[in-house]
Amino acid sequence: MDWRAGCFPERIVTQQKLIAVRHLRAGGRLIPVHFFRNDGGSVAGRFVLGAEDTPIVDGPTPEAVLAVLRDVIDGLLLARKKVA
Repeated sequence: MDWRAGCFPERIVTQQKLIAVRHLRAGGRLIPVHFFRNDGGSVAGRFVLGAEDTPIVDGPTPEAVLAVLRDVIDGLLLARKKVA
């Protein structure tokens, strides 16, 4: 038995099914975006900018999520850029 089973009587995080993977070019990077279907029918797009940096954007379709990411990802990368 997993030690966490005693700590968490109910499953807190629901398992999501990966429905698509697309790549977005932004900030000089090619970033993979993983899409999952939410319980309410919307789509969650997850992307990893760094080891501990995984923003999640929700939208009605993968195309809508990519459009949002395209508009904001350069700003996200700039905000996370280390100052020399």
